[in-house]
Amino acid sequence: IASDYLKSKENMGNWVIDVVESLKHGDLEQLRKLFTSFLASIPYSMRTKKDEAEKERFFHYTLYLIFRLISVYTVYTEKEQSQGRADCIVETDDYIYIFEFKRDGTADEALAQIEAKGYARPYEADPRTLYKIGVNFSSETGTVEDWKTV
Repeated sequence: IASDYLKSKENMGNWVIDVVESLKHGDLEQLRKLFTSFLASIPYSMRTKKDEAEKERFFHYTLYLIFRLISVYTVYTEKEQSQGRADCIVETDDYIYIFEFKRDGTADEALAQIEAKGYARPYEADPRTLYKIGVNFSSETGTVEDWKTV
């Protein structure tokens, strides 16, 4: 009885595999769905913070941890470059994903920051496919509200 009671209702191994496969194949829509559903499962009391900076950092940190725990690919957070710091960069054999995160903003603002700060410049000579991804989190719903890619 105890083993059935303590058994997780979700198989996180499958979720992790799905994230890895989405990154491997450049399936950004599936990746968005996976992150959205994952964040939606986190109780609101875990993300409620008093400090405004901590509210955005919660979302940023959560996605970074997911990428690092997968540990199949190279992951950078707050990667310093000549004009600023990219929130998160994931490098696979075939793709480079540059993420910029906003909270209660817009994905367009995040994409504009990627462009303005030149986060993709270090990869201009890289033959891999590059995706710039702007992600906006909603502090009200606790999940992905807006996701755009270029």
